[in-house]
Amino acid sequence: MASGGMACVKYLLFFFNFIFWLSGLALVIVGAIIKSKYGDFIQVSSSSLASGPVFLIVIGVIVAVVGFLGCCGAYKENYCMVTTFAVLLAFIFVLEIAAGALAYAYKGKLEGYVRTGLKNGVDHYDKKEYKKAMDKVQGEFKCCGYEDSNDHGYKNSTVPKSCKDTNGTVFSKNCVKGLEKFLKDHLIVVGGVGIGIAFVQLIGIIFACCMMRSIKKEYEVM
Repeated sequence: MASGGMACVKYLLFFFNFIFWLSGLALVIVGAIIKSKYGDFIQVSSSSLASGPVFLIVIGVIVAVVGFLGCCGAYKENYCMVTTFAVLLAFIFVLEIAAGALAYAYKGKLEGYVRTGLKNGVDHYDKKEYKKAMDKVQGEFKCCGYEDSNDHGYKNSTVPKSCKDTNGTVFSKNCVKGLEKFLKDHLIVVGGVGIGIAFVQLIGIIFACCMMRSIKKEYEVM
């Protein structure tokens, strides 16, 4: 039977894990939305960045599973489950710090990745997947190519329709700055969410350690 202090930690940890489980589901949903809605933008920027939404989904699934494990451990007051939860939580925390550092490193080199990706998109514009991605980028940002509309002229005799406005005028600016700003803005948002979840995880690790200590003390008393 849980003592007053133990019961308090138990319910706090259970509540935390429910929130943590919900945050895991949120990561899965955000990753899926980014992949479906903005996948074309990411695809033409860099093959490395293209794995970002998938990474979010995978981390979200892991977080949800770990959150469920923590709920069970807290409810059953199981020392082994709570310990496993704390270790896994610490591991995810380290992974998120590493992912944050990687995202920060990518941010500084983003223009190069975007330019290379756009050049690759123009060079392979005759392929369906690249055409779809480039058309979406050019239409969304009202731009053309990685330098200007002449980029398409090197590979095609005509400028794509996505490079023109409703009057048929070719967009004068390239797509590098627009796509770079879009990706930077979204990296900041994802980074902010990651920091928020990491902070919650840190609290969870503290709660888990407190509960492990309480369970151990009760076992010693028995």
